Amino acid sequence: TPIRSNGLVNLMQSRRVCLPHRTTEPDPQPYRNISMAPPRRPRSLPELMDDLIGEILLRVPPDEPSHLIRATLVCKPWRRILFDPVFLRRYREFHRTPPLLGFLRFDYNETKFISTITTSPFSTLEEFHLGLWSLWRTLDCRHGRVLYYSIDDVGFRQDLLLWDPIPGAQQCFSMPISSTICSAAVLCVADRCNHFDCHGGPFRVVFAGTDEDSVSWLSEYSSVAGAWSALTSVDFSASNKVASDSYIDMRPSLFTGDAVYFFIQDGKAILRYDLGQKGQSVLDTSDLCVNTGSLMMAEDGGLGFAGVKDYILSLWSWKANAKGIAGWNYAKVIGFVEGTNTIVISTHAYTFTLEIKSRQVRKVTHGLGDIVVLSYTSFYAPGTSSVLDAK
Repeated sequence: TPIRSNGLVNLMQSRRVCLPHRTTEPDPQPYRNISMAPPRRPRSLPELMDDLIGEILLRVPPDEPSHLIRATLVCKPWRRILFDPVFLRRYREFHRTPPLLGFLRFDYNETKFISTITTSPFSTLEEFHLGLWSLWRTLDCRHGRVLYYSIDDVGFRQDLLLWDPIPGAQQCFSMPISSTICSAAVLCVADRCNHFDCHGGPFRVVFAGTDEDSVSWLSEYSSVAGAWSALTSVDFSASNKVASDSYIDMRPSLFTGDAVYFFIQDGKAILRYDLGQKGQSVLDTSDLCVNTGSLMMAEDGGLGFAGVKDYILSLWSWKANAKGIAGWNYAKVIGFVEGTNTIVISTHAYTFTLEIKSRQVRKVTHGLGDIVVLSYTSFYAPGTSSVLDAK
C-alpha cells in the first residue's frame, strides 16, 4: 500500500532517511530507526528586537554620554537594556578607550570640573574637611579618580583628598611628610581590572615631595592597608644636571609601563620610580623643551615627551640604542601634506606620515633630520610620465 502522508514523506526527505525494503512479511514498526529531535522553540519577536536594539546601542559613540542617557527615556525595554550590567561591560570592551569628559586645572584653589560634554553627571566636590582659608591644588587624575593637595592658611594642616567624581565618593588622608613642594600619582590596583571604568575599588598613591630641609622623599599609600610605606630618600647623585638639594617639581606625573615619572626642579631632570622593584633613577632632559611640553606615553608604551619649540611640535621617546645606552629619540614635525589632515614626522631612523583624523601612521622613508620638507603630491600612472612610459 503506498504511503499517502505527504508531511511524513517531506520530513524523511529533509532528513535523507531511506525507507526499509518491503519483505514478504510486513514490518510492524517500519520507521522504528528514525530518530526525531525535539523541535527548538523559536525565539519570540520581542527577544530578537532586544538583541537588535542592543547591537545598535552598543555602537553609540561614548564621547557624548548624554546620547545614551536620552536613549533610556525612549521606552522601558531600552532602559532595561542600557541598565543591564552585561550590556555596560560589553559597551566598555567594545569601545575600549575611555572618552574625554573634561579637564581639571592644575592650579591652586581651583577645584571646578571643566566639562567637555553636554551634561556633566558629576557631583560637586565638598570641601568639608578644611576651612575657608585653605589652599587647594590638583595633584593628579587617573583611573577615574582625582587627587587634591591641601594646606591651611598657616601651613599647619596638610592633607590629600581623593575624589571619585561619578559616584561622588571622597576620602581624606594625611601626607607622609610636611611639604609644600610635591607631586603624586593615584593608581587603581584592583585585580584583573582593565581600567575602563574604575570606581570604588582599592587604590595606591605614589607620593614624591621635598621637605623643609631640601631633602626629597618617596612613599606609597595603600588603601587596603590604610597606611603609608616607609619613606625612601631620593638620590639625585645619578645626574650631573641637578644638585643634591634639588626639589620635586609640582607638575603632573606620568604612569606608564610599571613606573611613575616626576619632573625635578623646573624640568631639569626626570625621576623614575619603579613600582615593581621599588627602585629609582634620574633621567636627563637637556634635549627637551620642558617649558613648553609635557610627559606622555610613547607609542611603544614607554616614556615619551611632547613639546613645542620655534612653533614646531616635537615628540621624543626614551629608548636604548644598539649599545644598550638609553637616551632621547626625538620625533619632529617637519612638514604637512597640503589639502589633507596629514603631517610629516621625522625621527632619527625613519620618517612617517600621520593622518590626524584616522590616526593612521605610515613609514615612508629614512630619517630626514630637522630640515623642513615640502610635500609633492600628484597621480603617477601610465600615460602621465615619460619615464614610466619608456619602461
